[in-house]
Amino acid sequence: MDAVISLEGLKFHAFHGVHPQERLVGCIFMVDIHLFMQPLADGFKDDLSRTIDYEQVYKLVASEMNVPRHLIETLAENILTNIFAHQPLVERAHVVISKMNPPVGGECLKSKVELKKQRLY
Repeated sequence: MDAVISLEGLKFHAFHGVHPQERLVGCIFMVDIHLFMQPLADGFKDDLSRTIDYEQVYKLVASEMNVPRHLIETLAENILTNIFAHQPLVERAHVVISKMNPPVGGECLKSKVELKKQRLY
């Protein structure tokens, strides 16, 4: 049995981007994260230590969002690296970062990067 713990629609005002204006004014970013784990053989037992602590995951994501990056690809990599470092039950992870209204020279709802990573044992 697989378990998937997800946080969807995390919204941040942050200062990621290549253009100086993006780093000065910032923009809205949306983050969705899906974390996959195998439940322990005898179940969750209503015990937070037997699952993924999504409050801690949120704090990891928020911390990374506070460090300006040129590329949201780098941001996604760092989020995944930190999740694997701090959430030992995560076996696979999928993060989606969307930059709302990116400066592309025309109308664009969002740009989006998706990264997936699997724990190597």
